[in-house]
Amino acid sequence: MEATEQVKPWSAEFEELLRSELALCDETSSLEPDTPLLHYGLTSLSTLALSSKLVTRYGIELPAFDERAFRTPRSLWKLVEGTLDVPADGAARGVWRAPAQGLAARFAETAARFADEPCLVDNAGVLTYAETAAHAAALAETVGAGGVVAVLGEREIATYCAYLGVLYAGATIVPLSMDFPPERNADIVRQAGARCVVHTDLRGEEPLEAQLSAMAGIPVVDIHGAANPSPAARAAAPVTGDSPAYVLFTSGSTGRPKGVRITHGNVEAFLAAALPSFRTGPGEVFSQCHGLTFDFSVFEMWGAWSSGSALAAVPRVHALNPAGTIARHGVTVWACTPSLLEAAAAAGNLAPGSLSGLRHVVIGGEPLRRETVALARAAAPEAVIDNVYGPTETTVWVSTYRLAPADPVPGHAILPIGTPTPGADLSIDDDGELLVAGPQVFAGYSDPSLDQEKLITRDGRRRYRTGDLAEWHDGLLHHRGRLDGQVKIRGHRVELAEIEHVATGLLGVRTAATPVPGVRGDTVLALFVETGTVDEAALRLSLGRSLPGYMVPERIFAADALPLNPHGKLDRTQLAARLR
Repeated sequence: MEATEQVKPWSAEFEELLRSELALCDETSSLEPDTPLLHYGLTSLSTLALSSKLVTRYGIELPAFDERAFRTPRSLWKLVEGTLDVPADGAARGVWRAPAQGLAARFAETAARFADEPCLVDNAGVLTYAETAAHAAALAETVGAGGVVAVLGEREIATYCAYLGVLYAGATIVPLSMDFPPERNADIVRQAGARCVVHTDLRGEEPLEAQLSAMAGIPVVDIHGAANPSPAARAAAPVTGDSPAYVLFTSGSTGRPKGVRITHGNVEAFLAAALPSFRTGPGEVFSQCHGLTFDFSVFEMWGAWSSGSALAAVPRVHALNPAGTIARHGVTVWACTPSLLEAAAAAGNLAPGSLSGLRHVVIGGEPLRRETVALARAAAPEAVIDNVYGPTETTVWVSTYRLAPADPVPGHAILPIGTPTPGADLSIDDDGELLVAGPQVFAGYSDPSLDQEKLITRDGRRRYRTGDLAEWHDGLLHHRGRLDGQVKIRGHRVELAEIEHVATGLLGVRTAATPVPGVRGDTVLALFVETGTVDEAALRLSLGRSLPGYMVPERIFAADALPLNPHGKLDRTQLAARLR
């Protein structure tokens, strides 16, 4: 009997529009309803282009598009049909009290002072500080006190209520991402020893079910079923400055992500050093353009929540249209990576004067080119621009280079990373490696065996070896590259060895990943495979099932042999030269 072709739930016109923006889906490819769109090559730029086409064709309001809509072909079609379920934002008021110390106490104090001020804003609505505190309290009662709790959600109000609820419970947060492959999130949950996973999506959607299935055996808490605590609710578990506030997992050279434990004291030290120079308060709005797995989000959240400002959650598809986002929510403090700035400009969304409402532009995560600063200055002529530097292990940033609106853009090809923030001790060893000491340096990795290599004692102080090369020039610190195989892609830290580990495991042959210049002057990844031929599309799909999208190489090449240097080691310089 002949197999019958699966009936697609969408129209032929919709499929044609969708395929037009999927780099890895040609006319011979099967478009499966529940396969993540990232696996078909959907990028930030193509997401923006696709949303514009759908707005034009179907008359959908642009704010309707969010990360949930762009997960799979089915979820996007459901939005077009008008049947995409949107979760309710929050639970009933409660009386769960924040811990006496730590970040939850900081939020509770702000909420008490500015109860009726806007706290959380997204395209669906607004919550005041009092309402947000009540939602966090309700979830804390459901989650219970202490331990490690993972949070899985999109950039929307419910996710930040979940984040705060875990802190109110005196627990340590492990952020997950719906953009990560399920196996990666499951590995993170198990490495962290999470006792449960809080999710903010409604059950039944295939992407969420795939994520939860990979975490089988881990208790699940649905934020929409959070309890309404009674007046007799027990106090939250106590925390101290040494208690872990969150664990962020970064790319690891062993082929597995590694957990970075950041304490409440680390974050308090960062906020004490960074926030006084911003002078924000009620009426100001911080953008939230980064997922919780990226530590830039810590500045965005706690910059707002320490001062009574609002936090505007910006879905990924809208991040590439900063002018629209800033106008819609009245954003005054915008944090971004150089890659985001450059992508917005490439999409035609960074015209001169288009961000004139901004007071601050904070740029970090990657080396900042002079041309990119000029783009920001032209778009936001009245804003103070900060170029900030700091690995995840040093809690957001430990050095800054500030440009006031009247300051000329400096002539450096790559801007300096500036001077240390208060309390940070930055030094350079004999090999040129930048070392960081001070109260922002992390407590250690989830795997203590990794500590010895990166945490050392020098001149009587505990110091973190950044792996970054740096030098002082005219009183300013300049970043000069890396000592190892780590690169920054769209602001994310990537170990080339992790990509190679996964690719070699899939193919059974030697592979080599290397950074190469992208078409916009940014950095992208290329992968060389020691074989006669390679199916680039199939390999990218397979890699996307184990690696986040930003770690999947944009370019893949077959090579008869990988070049070696005189010491018999892989010569990445020769590899990159082959592409010139």
